[in-house]
Amino acid sequence: MPCRHHRPLLCLLVAGCAGSAAAAVNVSVDAAADVRPFSPLIFGINYGDAARNAVIGYPLRRWGGNSTTRYNWQVDVHSTADDWYYENIPGASDRSQVPPLGNAADAFVSATRGWGGEVLLTIPTIGWTPRADSPQSHPYFAGFSVAKYGAQQSTDPWDPDAGNGVRSNGTLITGNDPHDTSSAVTPAFWTPWIAHLQASFGTAASGGVRFYALDNEVMLWNSTHRDVHPAPTTYDETWAKALAYGSAIKQQDPAAQVLGPVTWGYCDLFGSGADDCMDGSDRSAHGGLAFVAWYLQQVCANPLPGGARVVDYLDLHYYPQGQNVSMSDDDSSATAARRLRALKELYDPAWVSESWLADLGDFDANHYSKPQLIRRARAWIDQYCPGTRLAITEYRWGNDGTASGAVAQAELFGIFAREGVDMATRWVAPEANTRVERAFQLFLDYDGAGSRVQGSSVRAVSANVDQVGAYAFNGAARTMLLLTNKTASAQDVNVAFAASPGAQWTLYGFDASQPVHEIASGTLAGTSLSLTALPAMSASLLVISGNDVIFRDGFD
Repeated sequence: MPCRHHRPLLCLLVAGCAGSAAAAVNVSVDAAADVRPFSPLIFGINYGDAARNAVIGYPLRRWGGNSTTRYNWQVDVHSTADDWYYENIPGASDRSQVPPLGNAADAFVSATRGWGGEVLLTIPTIGWTPRADSPQSHPYFAGFSVAKYGAQQSTDPWDPDAGNGVRSNGTLITGNDPHDTSSAVTPAFWTPWIAHLQASFGTAASGGVRFYALDNEVMLWNSTHRDVHPAPTTYDETWAKALAYGSAIKQQDPAAQVLGPVTWGYCDLFGSGADDCMDGSDRSAHGGLAFVAWYLQQVCANPLPGGARVVDYLDLHYYPQGQNVSMSDDDSSATAARRLRALKELYDPAWVSESWLADLGDFDANHYSKPQLIRRARAWIDQYCPGTRLAITEYRWGNDGTASGAVAQAELFGIFAREGVDMATRWVAPEANTRVERAFQLFLDYDGAGSRVQGSSVRAVSANVDQVGAYAFNGAARTMLLLTNKTASAQDVNVAFAASPGAQWTLYGFDASQPVHEIASGTLAGTSLSLTALPAMSASLLVISGNDVIFRDGFD
């Protein structure tokens, strides 16, 4: 049967069409195997421009990061902590109401709920909040005043009394007074904030904020927030705060879902801030259990009255540590290949990280050099607290303009769906019209008419995952197949389906030069399809449906 194609560069051939497939990568799809329903919350982001977010239609938006560890909701002031001279920065200027009109948190929730997105809001648990009398203009309160603590290596160009907490000789300033910038608070400080959010937007069960995270990267407090928390965070402190603050959240809004412990990366999967990356005295004092495993054990061993859990989602952060892989504009061939191989750190039990993680070794059952993050976390959940959901609320596989970062982002969605991630938010939302944004569009609006990838992940196997990644989905009367070409040259792909997936097919995709668009379409009479010359460094979504007119037209 002749093929109809819209772009001369790409000819798509159904079974029976003439064409060479000698060098093709074989992909098999079985929509009845490995069926795992996935949540649209895996397509979430942190922050981003509200207007652009509404256009893309992100289903989840996180208010998180270092600045949220110390946020005073009563006066709309946050601490910049180690990110910028430990200063208290004001938001809204009108403090005649609590919280002030126009405060950042209310604006964030209002905008996100306005386009139908869910909100993940961070509740600080560090026990300190910016002082209510924090100035509304320069000079701001700062954790390491030069006048009080002496000369320092660096100061804020706009506030020369605000130092970085490092003396001129390179030693850290210690023994400073946390009250210079902050006031001590308990969980009771935060329940009125949740009550305000309920009054303004509804309860978790009625359209308000559904998700609350227990602070941010708690095992880094002694560096990021060392002006108020200089001691390393321990197993016991983290759990005690989870129990106290999580209980308060659920007492105020029983339908709320709580996320914890919000790790910073790889080391605090295994040990606390008091340990030496993986192992140390704190871990030894807790039966030698990896921190996250121990934390999960506490969640299930300490239910709230009535049986609810204090934590519903295991919340992890993960940034691949390979050279120039994560927070980089480097898109060279070597980095692109390394960036895409680093995806295996999420699921492949045999893959050794191409980073300093390999130096951690493979001397016990934890296989430290082989991250397999998602499968490791899911195994801990199954063993220590079954039923806990899994969230990855910070990750990044390259900066917005990288072509390989965009392909990696598309494949990440396939991995999240296949491996059982229940929620994910990229740090941060990609800028408008960037390459990485195209990966979100491919899943959230592949045809420009609102059609999205949804339903269940099903089995897809590529014969060469380093050349072509393959991830299949079934939902809305469609079988969908994501194909990522990870190479610098065009790739041919032969797709074999275990059973007929339908009669009508359309291929959408993007590459380094083309945004998401329809590439070709046609009919399928059998169970095989040959695709010729998928563009270099690209992601393509094959959508197959039956003969029903509404589905043929892309009805969702």
